[in-house]
Amino acid sequence: MSPGFDQHFKELVRQRTNLVELVSESVQLTPKGRDFQCLCPFHNDHNPSLVISPERGTWRCWVCNVGGDCFSWVMEYDRVDFVEAIKILAEKAHLEVPKFSPRHQHSGQQPAQEKTSLFEVMKWAETQFHECLMQTSVGEYARRYLMEDRGFTEETIRQFRLGFHPDDWQWLVNRSRNRYPEQLLLEAKLIFKKEGHTRCSDYFVNRVMFPVHDERKRVVAFGGRILPGVDSGKLAKYFNSPESVIFTKSKLLFGLDEARQGIRETETVVVVEGYTDCITAHQFGVTNVVATLGTALTESHVTYLKRLARKVVLVFDGDSAGQQAAERALTKFIAQEVDLRILTLPAGQDPADFLEQQGAAHLQQMIDQAPEAWNFKLNLCVQKFGLESIDGQHRILEEMLELLAASPNLTGTIREDIILRKLADRLSLNENVVRKRLGEVKQKQNPGLKQSIPSSDPHSTPSASHTPGISGPTENTTKDNQLESELLEIIFVYPECVPQIQQHISPDNLKDPRLRFLYQLSIDLTEEGIVPEMSRILDRIDDPELKQLVVKIDFQAHEKAIHSKLHSSTVPQEGIPHFLKHSIQNLKWREEREHHERTKGVLVQKVQSNTLSSDAKELLKKASEFHQKRHKKNSLETH
Repeated sequence: MSPGFDQHFKELVRQRTNLVELVSESVQLTPKGRDFQCLCPFHNDHNPSLVISPERGTWRCWVCNVGGDCFSWVMEYDRVDFVEAIKILAEKAHLEVPKFSPRHQHSGQQPAQEKTSLFEVMKWAETQFHECLMQTSVGEYARRYLMEDRGFTEETIRQFRLGFHPDDWQWLVNRSRNRYPEQLLLEAKLIFKKEGHTRCSDYFVNRVMFPVHDERKRVVAFGGRILPGVDSGKLAKYFNSPESVIFTKSKLLFGLDEARQGIRETETVVVVEGYTDCITAHQFGVTNVVATLGTALTESHVTYLKRLARKVVLVFDGDSAGQQAAERALTKFIAQEVDLRILTLPAGQDPADFLEQQGAAHLQQMIDQAPEAWNFKLNLCVQKFGLESIDGQHRILEEMLELLAASPNLTGTIREDIILRKLADRLSLNENVVRKRLGEVKQKQNPGLKQSIPSSDPHSTPSASHTPGISGPTENTTKDNQLESELLEIIFVYPECVPQIQQHISPDNLKDPRLRFLYQLSIDLTEEGIVPEMSRILDRIDDPELKQLVVKIDFQAHEKAIHSKLHSSTVPQEGIPHFLKHSIQNLKWREEREHHERTKGVLVQKVQSNTLSSDAKELLKKASEFHQKRHKKNSLETH
């Protein structure tokens, strides 16, 4: 049993949690019959391999073999233990978490600060900043800057919970006294302590505050901007929270919590470079916009975004710096299996300026018409060199091939094949010549690389790439394991059969210790008067790997449609369906066969030494009967 929470509370949290809504906070789901599927966030998935079953309240990835229930999802996705997971889900379900004392603590060690405590103190800090901005005279100058200079309405300021930190290095430290320990604020990266100093100081001073939320609307970090006209000395204009237990820059985007609905509706996510650009877009009604957190967009960002949307549009400012940033992004992202588009705005304009001058409809039109990433680069080359001359075409080809060669993850993929065909067609060149030249460019860029010229066969299939950290099946699926798994599959979809099964099969008959444990647990629940449904079994298990096995068996059972077979079978008077009787007979036959194998060697020795006792003669008789039964069984299976 999981420590600290009784079964009733866990079941209440499970009932109040919609698994589909929970998972859709992090990935884009598509219907698959009664189930849903998505790209798995736990490995570099290219085809949707994670399946969510609303009926059974479980999820499972068929590639990396992870799965479980709502608690397992939070544990895997947020990297927390069960206690943290149930607290997170209870809070979402507006349930009060009962107090408990953890049974397991390492002696002599202080337990690590729980993530829930960090989320709590960050939410408290957000409230302090927001109230300072909206309700105090100290925040008046910051309010005027946001409303008059940036054009934000009060509604927008409240929506994004913008705030202000006064010009006081101990403002937050003092407000937190007798409420939160200093260590918690240090771990949340709200304050810091200089080397050689005894007291802590606030990170954000005299700055407009932009709270950063994760996809579940929890505050995880802040961005701060020095107010214009303020003497900031050597302080940076913008400052973002340092990374912490709950915040990793390369995995989060500003405004994602507010953009999720817009992303779902449009199946497109628009990425801008600044907080204010993102907020302005939302205020103008373009609600599928997010922003990077003071860093360039990373591959981790794009990998995450492609799980949320079919199309990703990167928007860059229209100046030379914006165009250079766009070209840098190309090399990193052209190999990503996503419809990646690049949009550069007119010279000298950022998204906020463009919206103020041109309006949301014009920006939306440009977003819809944004060129694919590779085509964006090709258009730049055509503008630079022209298509009229031989030299121009040659230089366009070389620059485009250098881009493709600089993206090693693109090699041998269908995307590379499509781009090469389109490039050859646009430049009116022989496709084989273009492919051969790409091989030469790759060899030149990486002399140690064995030259591999892409196939010109239009029907050739690129070899499947290996995903790091994900291997093929590792379990030796023996016949014995199949027999025992089949018995558990039947129990999971027909739990009322446990008393009948118990009459014929003992837990000791199962060889696999994990399956034996699950069968014994099913018996224990039944004897407690609880139907051993899968959710009840999951509630009694702590081990994440065992939880994953339970979900795997359950999914296998439903993939085989055992449920329909059982209920379509005629149930004999003894209450055992034919399908279950067949499984029991197979396990009994295995036990009889193994008993025969154990006694065979002893009998041979006694026959050879002519020392057969009456017991040995009886065993010999049973062995003869066993061989006759096996011959009969094999004959029936053959026919």
